[in-house]
Amino acid sequence: MGNIDENDFPLKHLNVSFGDSASDYTNVVSTFYACWESYNTVCKYAWCDEYDVREAPNRRVRRAMEEENGKRRKAARRERNEEVLSLVQFVKRRDLRVKARMEELKKEKVLKEAERKKEAERKKSEAAAAREKWREEAERARAELEKSDILAGKVRLADLDS
Repeated sequence: MGNIDENDFPLKHLNVSFGDSASDYTNVVSTFYACWESYNTVCKYAWCDEYDVREAPNRRVRRAMEEENGKRRKAARRERNEEVLSLVQFVKRRDLRVKARMEELKKEKVLKEAERKKEAERKKSEAAAAREKWREEAERARAELEKSDILAGKVRLADLDS
C-alpha cells in the first residue's frame, strides 16, 4: 500500500461491500456508508514534513521543527479525510438505493403522522362523548333531586316569587 505498513494498520474495518442495486439497505448500504462516512486515515504523512528534525542544532529548534511538521501532517490528514468524506457524500447523493430509502422513510413518516392525527381525533371524540354523557347524567341527577325535593315539600328560595 505504499506508505502504509499493513501490519501496523489493519484496514479490516474498511472491508465492507458496496453491494448492488438489489442489496438490503440496513445490512449492506447503511453499513457501507456508515463505515466510509466515519473514515479516518491511518497514514502518518511523514512525507509532508518540511524540516528534518535530525538536523536541528538544539532541543528548542528541534521542538519548533517538530511542531511545524506536526501542523503540516495534521493539515494533510484533515485534507485527506475531507476528500474521502466529500467523495462518499457525492456517491451517496446519487445512490438510487439511498434515494429509495429516503422516499420510503418519508412515506412511513406521513403514514405515522396520519395515524397519530386519527388517534388524536378518536381520543378527542371519545372525550367529547364522555363529557356529554357526564352532562346528561348530571342533568338527570339534578332533575331527580328537584323532583324528590318537590315531593318532600322542600322549597328552594330561588323558586319563591318575591
